[in-house]
Amino acid sequence: MHATGLLRNVATLTVAAVLLFTGCSRLPRNLMTGEPSNATRPAERGPLADLSLACERKSADDDSCFLLLNHNVEDLQWRLTLIDSAQVSLDIQTFIWANDFSGQLIMSRVIEAAERGVRVRLLLDDFLTRGLDREIAVLDQHTNVDIRLWNPGNQRQLGRNLEYLVRLRDLNHRLHNKVLIADNRAAISGGRNIANAYFGLSSRYNFFDLDLLATGPIVPDISEMFDHYWNSPQAVSGINFYRRAQITEISHVKSQLQRSLEQSAHSDIVDIYPKDWHQRLSLGASAMVTGRAEVIYDKSGEREPSQDALIGLQRFIRKAQYEVLSLNPYLVPGQAFFNEARALEERGVSMAIMTNSLGSTSQPIVHDAYSRTRLPMLHAGVDVYEMKYQGGMQRALDTPPIRSDFVSLHAKAMVLDRQYVFIGSFNFSPRSRNLNTEMGLLVDSTELGKQLAMLIERSMARDNAWRLQE
Repeated sequence: MHATGLLRNVATLTVAAVLLFTGCSRLPRNLMTGEPSNATRPAERGPLADLSLACERKSADDDSCFLLLNHNVEDLQWRLTLIDSAQVSLDIQTFIWANDFSGQLIMSRVIEAAERGVRVRLLLDDFLTRGLDREIAVLDQHTNVDIRLWNPGNQRQLGRNLEYLVRLRDLNHRLHNKVLIADNRAAISGGRNIANAYFGLSSRYNFFDLDLLATGPIVPDISEMFDHYWNSPQAVSGINFYRRAQITEISHVKSQLQRSLEQSAHSDIVDIYPKDWHQRLSLGASAMVTGRAEVIYDKSGEREPSQDALIGLQRFIRKAQYEVLSLNPYLVPGQAFFNEARALEERGVSMAIMTNSLGSTSQPIVHDAYSRTRLPMLHAGVDVYEMKYQGGMQRALDTPPIRSDFVSLHAKAMVLDRQYVFIGSFNFSPRSRNLNTEMGLLVDSTELGKQLAMLIERSMARDNAWRLQE
């Protein structure tokens, strides 16, 4: 028998044995399907409607407004601002929603929004939801909350890892998009997941990441993307993960969250109670810059996502006339990358990219694959920088008094000619190209382009990064 077939048969028998002897729970065969739904109309009143109207007053008809979120704890504050300010709806889509302080804090505020009548839709990738099935099903019973998990495995406990061996082709496709949309008026989208390390609150390592706060015409387009995934066959309603969930259990989940937050040492760093965000919204409206934008995203399929995000990025990068600056943390370039890099060099366009060093990466396996592409990138004319794991930017990435062991790059961003901006979820790696669903915002804005270019150049400076040489 072929070795691959033998391994698959052994894995299948192992799964069967686990199920037989442990009574491992699994998804029911007759899944309860949620009703299709779409984004609400943009709220006509409230703080976020006011923010959007302030954008309209400063922008052209088709322009949107943007604020670059490049400070970890401020990004957390902005998420709380949108959640606490929502009057009508909240739509959140993410790859990781950790059950740590930041994850619990955001969840508690989302529940409070639902309690005051806001319609909440949460779409989470299933890969890292282990042990949370009951809580997800319970919260899904709330009158104003719908939760769906994307592409879940059938086995929910002990057989979960083994099922991935048997069904790798199906389960290896993950939802990697990250977006928070409030009142269909304001959105945050970029690289950050919901976990302590993305907000400077981890003592192990904290990420350098980027998001965009957006208002204006781009927001309904982002909502359209959310609806595409929400109504896809891969999005499974939360009640299926614990059919015995009762609405009466919600109060217990809420009290557990509150108790955990109050007992956390992080509660001395970040206020765990809702507050008036009027001043932050006012300052944000003044600081936002205008630009014409579009959202690119993969279309989810029955077996695998499309490559629309990749195609959109290839179209985007060909706009460059003289310069490309990029941040990409899990860099494993393929032939398409090298083709574009050589085409840029032939046209006299310089390209510089910063990625993780071995010391700064959170994914050593990915770094091993990347290391074999260093010389080919240099030969293709690309200037390559690697992040220092204890570089000068560590002070800005750690939220005081947190002091992490090291810092890591997680931002996926690019700026062309200091005018055209990409910020999103796409890594230049096989997973993003072929397996994950990905998204990003493309913005034509000289002001935003200059801001991002200055930030990338600062991150590539000698105290933050090493420049590779042959």
